[in-house]
Amino acid sequence: MSIKGKKLGIYRLLGSILLLISLVLGLLLGFLTLTHPFLSITLILITIPPFVFSILLKLEQDFFVNNAKRFLYLLLIEIIVVNSITFAFYNTFLALSTVITSSSIILLTICWHFSLSIYKKRKIIFFICGISYILINIPILLDTISVSHLFIIKLILIISVSLGLFLIISAELIMKKKGWLNYI
Repeated sequence: MSIKGKKLGIYRLLGSILLLISLVLGLLLGFLTLTHPFLSITLILITIPPFVFSILLKLEQDFFVNNAKRFLYLLLIEIIVVNSITFAFYNTFLALSTVITSSSIILLTICWHFSLSIYKKRKIIFFICGISYILINIPILLDTISVSHLFIIKLILIISVSLGLFLIISAELIMKKKGWLNYI
């Protein structure tokens, strides 16, 4: 790969790092904005296991890679159970806000997980999850206009995710056009 290909590869990596930073900040913001301790615990139970599982898959831990489907099913069951408990014990508005927050974080986790993949199906999942995260968070951003510090943090998150998506996609399109994508 030429020096230009390496430079574009660095842009892809930088985009992935921006997505990871946005993911961690989104998790922290989610914990800080939920008003009840049980809802924060719910958010932790819903979002942290997929994030940790994604990291273990990226580190190619054999046990997790070999049993990925089983773990995905367990995660899905756990998310459904925790969400059901949340809806059973809290009013609909609080439960729905928790579900929306956790869903957007899970979408960003999936987006980050597939950000450096060169496979077409995974790249489509990366793109759809990233755009979905942005679309879910724009109404939340508009809802936080009255709380200036939350508005600024949400705006920074949306901009950094958008920039990360842009860096990755534009670098890959240029690499594909020049025929360098095959060597990544």
